[in-house]
Formats: sequence, structure tokens, C-alpha cells
Amino acid sequence: MMGRRLFTPNRWNWSQKAEKWVYIKINKDGKKLYQYQIDPPQEFINLTIRMKELNKKLLKTTDPDENAKIFNELMKVSKKMQDMGKPS
Repeated sequence: MMGRRLFTPNRWNWSQKAEKWVYIKINKDGKKLYQYQIDPPQEFINLTIRMKELNKKLLKTTDPDENAKIFNELMKVSKKMQDMGKPS
């Protein structure tokens, strides 16, 4: 399986090649500055836990309205995960 080769600046990306998380910042001169870390960013951990909780609720609910509500929340969390920026 081949990972993506291009990373999105100003957010955390997983580097399959380096087997580390990488945050790419572009400075004023257009140069890319890379920050690596082995452990996942805390935001990623929190969002993963939230997704797990929502998935459990989604599996338990039989009410279509509640199902739609949980699913929409799950999509919001997924979007946040994709847009993860560097924590301040």
C-alpha cells in the first residue's frame, strides 16, 4: 500500500516512509519547515476517542432521527480530523 507523497502544509500529516507525524509550515520565503514527532498529536487522540464513542452510539440506536444526528456528528469529527492543525 502506498501512502500519499504530498503533505498538506499547516496541519499534521502521517509520513508512512518516516513512520512519524510531520507538521509542515511554510515560512515567509516559501521554504518548508518540517517538525516530526513519533506520538500522535493530542488532537488526533481526542478525535479518535470521540469517533469511537459515536460509532458505539450509532450501532445501538434504532431511532432514524437519532441515527442521522449521530451520523452528522461523526462526519463533523471526521472533517476535523482531516483538517487537524498544529496545536498552539
